[in-house]
Amino acid sequence: MIGEDSKPQEIIEELQDDEDIDLESFSDQLTDDLLEAPEPNQIKEEKVSEDSSQVSELLTQVIALKQQGEEKENQYKRLFADFDNFRKRIEREKEEEETKISAKVLKKILPVVDDFERAQSQIKPKTDGESSIHNSYQSVYKQLVKSLKESGVTRMRALHEVFDPNFHEAIAQEPTNEYEEGTVMDELRPGYLLGERVLRHTLVRVASALAETTGADIQNSETGGEG
Repeated sequence: MIGEDSKPQEIIEELQDDEDIDLESFSDQLTDDLLEAPEPNQIKEEKVSEDSSQVSELLTQVIALKQQGEEKENQYKRLFADFDNFRKRIEREKEEEETKISAKVLKKILPVVDDFERAQSQIKPKTDGESSIHNSYQSVYKQLVKSLKESGVTRMRALHEVFDPNFHEAIAQEPTNEYEEGTVMDELRPGYLLGERVLRHTLVRVASALAETTGADIQNSETGGEG
């Protein structure tokens, strides 16, 4: 009986001793089996083809995962940018609201400052008692001005400047040749800024051009306007 572990020579000897086996048929069958068996190079090519297919599939998966990662990263960047813009907008709106509230409160204090300055220019102490009172309220005035300055309030400079409706409010115009037309001649009430924001406009009187005088006007003026 031919075993699986039998050597070729042993197989031949057994076949020769076995009278029931048709050697010619066995030989033909063996030849057919050998012809149908894949060659070693073919096996190797099939193995390489299978490995290449697996590598290609893995690369496809890696590329897909990389694209997903990039999409997630872009989504994160967009969300972060949106959140950062939202945070900045909230902070800006908060600052603007705080500035509005501060401006509203500080603007109510300005008339008090005006009263102190008016008293300072009009009241002239004559006795020691009056001087003591004067010095006391002037001390309060200085403290008030200091507090306004620390809050960001500054006084505008308007006198002899060119009139600017963004900062000045004209309540009168005066013809003159002493100043150029449009120059602030007088400051009637000081204006203030809160940072770069106008807290109160400066009330001013503005220079305007003198009307041109003709010879006829001069003659009429000398004759009292008689024809």
